[in-house]
Amino acid sequence: MGIDWFAFLTVALVAVVSSCFVVAVYSVGLRLWSAADTRAGKFAVKDDGTIGPATAGFPNPAGASAATRGLRALAIACFVVCGAVVLYGIYLIVPQFH
Repeated sequence: MGIDWFAFLTVALVAVVSSCFVVAVYSVGLRLWSAADTRAGKFAVKDDGTIGPATAGFPNPAGASAATRGLRALAIACFVVCGAVVLYGIYLIVPQFH
């Protein structure tokens, strides 16, 4: 009985690449969500130069621009892709699903 090193390396490589993909897509989704919040006016620059929550005029969903809605939609799409990849990985691991 021996170890099939090619299969072992293939599984290790796929695991590393897929985990990096999920982390990268999730971080892009977070960045897009943050950009939508910034564009919507959720954050304001304070007198001391720091960025903090806006205190007036937020939230205003009726006044959300098309760009804000588009950024939110892209962020949600990134989160859905991450969830789909994770569910597919679980599908591949659990033999009762086949």
